[in-house]
Amino acid sequence: MKPILNTLRYTTGILMLGGALTLGLYGLSSINNLSFADEDDDDHERSNRYSETSEKSYDQEGSYKKERSSKNIEPTPTPGTTTADAAAYKAECGSCHIAYPAHFLPARSWHAIMTTLDDHYGDDATVSDTAQANILAYLSAHSASNHSRMMASIRDSVTPMRITELPYYKRKHREVPERLVQGNPEVRSFSQCDSCHKNAAKGKFDEDNVVIPGYGRWDD
Repeated sequence: MKPILNTLRYTTGILMLGGALTLGLYGLSSINNLSFADEDDDDHERSNRYSETSEKSYDQEGSYKKERSSKNIEPTPTPGTTTADAAAYKAECGSCHIAYPAHFLPARSWHAIMTTLDDHYGDDATVSDTAQANILAYLSAHSASNHSRMMASIRDSVTPMRITELPYYKRKHREVPERLVQGNPEVRSFSQCDSCHKNAAKGKFDEDNVVIPGYGRWDD
């Protein structure tokens, strides 16, 4: 009887141990599968984040390049502001007399002068339509209309046609005797600025560089 009981206990123990091992292996398998599933989810999430970051970076880079590209586009220059316009004015008008600085007269005066070149103070100074348009654009862009000091004494209703008519000009030359200018065969007119102002061609009319022909340095 006793040997039979021992055999039953041994058999029961083996069965219980086998069941426990089976349950243990099943649990480990479930855990591993769950772990791999989590890792897959993490990788997928990281992949999505990388994709989104890459797209944002690409968009930002594309926008940056687009912005840089738009900044590199040269703006269209304002008519009359290029060196070519200034050169055209000096070449055409400076061939007969000094190319007077544009800021000596208001824009309306330059317009009146440039549209009547067929009778330019008694002479025909007609130029091509293109040259006329370019020169007028240059004179208008740099005219006295953009310099309050020159326009301060000019009424809106007045369109001066000569620089010597300007109150500013007359004030600057009020102390110069007419005999030294109009009565001087080497000058003859106050409009001959470069006869006395040695740097007139450079647009400089300071009193320190005034030398009147036949008289000498002017010092008021």
